[in-house]
Formats: sequence, C-alpha cells, structure tokens
Amino acid sequence: MSLLINRSKKWGFIHIPKTGGTSITSVLHKVKGTEYVTKAHNHIGKFENIKDYHIMCFVRNPYTRFASAYYHQTRIDGWMSINKFIENIDLNDYVFFPQYWFIQNGSTEDKKVTFIGRYENFINDFNLVMDYVGKDGHSIPHHNRNSIYDKHPNLNQHDFYKHIYNDKDVKNWVEERYSNDFKIFNYELDI
Repeated sequence: MSLLINRSKKWGFIHIPKTGGTSITSVLHKVKGTEYVTKAHNHIGKFENIKDYHIMCFVRNPYTRFASAYYHQTRIDGWMSINKFIENIDLNDYVFFPQYWFIQNGSTEDKKVTFIGRYENFINDFNLVMDYVGKDGHSIPHHNRNSIYDKHPNLNQHDFYKHIYNDKDVKNWVEERYSNDFKIFNYELDI
C-alpha cells in the first residue's frame, strides 16, 4: 500500500489495491532514490510537484479484483458467504474504492497518470515499468498470494472466480459499484 516517488528519475507509482501493487511496490522501493509519499493507499492528488513525471499504476478487471478482495478477506477473517461479505463491506475502505478514483481524484494537466499497466498482462507490463525505472535483473515476488495456487499452480484466476458471479445480485453489485472502471479501462461486462 503506498504512493512511491523517485525525484531523481522523475517517476511515481500509485498502488491501487488488489492489482499486484504490494509485489510491485516491494521491487520499486528498492530502486535508489525511491521514497514513500504515503504508505497508505491514496490518489494522485497526494503527489506534489510532479510536472513532467512518469506516473504509473496497475488496474484489474473489476470482477477478479473484487473476487480477490473477497478471498483475501476470508483468509484473514474466516469463511463467509459472498452475500454476507457484501453486506459487511466498509465502502470507506480503500480496497473497495473504484480504481478510477486513485487515478482521477486530484488529477490536473501537470499531475496525471502516464502509464496504466493491466493485471491481466502483468509480467509484460511489469517489465515495461522496470525498464522505465532502470532496474535490471528484476523478478517479481508474489505477495498476498492465494494458497489455492499451491494446489493448482496453473489455475486461471478468471475461470476460478466466475462461480461467485452465478448469483446475479453479486454480479449486479460489482457492475454498479465499479461501472466507471468497466467503462474507463475498457473491461467487458461478461465474466
């Protein structure tokens, strides 16, 4: 969780929850000259004096992002139905903020995201980020990993998460809550 900045190389990183940002931050923070703007999730508006900076972030399909949040929380709190989970969501928790909020809130002509990586193209987009920041010999750790991958290393996340959307109320909740994410980042409404 964080906003990172590197003043000498003129780049910043916005960690949007449940997009692989913990793993990315763990690598980017090791780049010489990189510091935290804040260790909490926040939006681009929290950066100061970033005209001509390369500001990067990652986004994720809202369906798999929400499902990932659900499974992550049930690993911590114990199992609960998806409907009970939705009833108990604190909508003021950054994890459940729409992704566009992190990119657009506080954005100006001199303060804007210049690269949006996609979780669905994680390795390629991560490599583009690493090339930009000048970090050679990089590998990406997998933090906050679902233990299901220990049993099924070739599991397709998108296919695995589909079952929770058999309930139309759950699917509708996600589509309504993240409607702008679907539109802005060009994600399909089909799961």
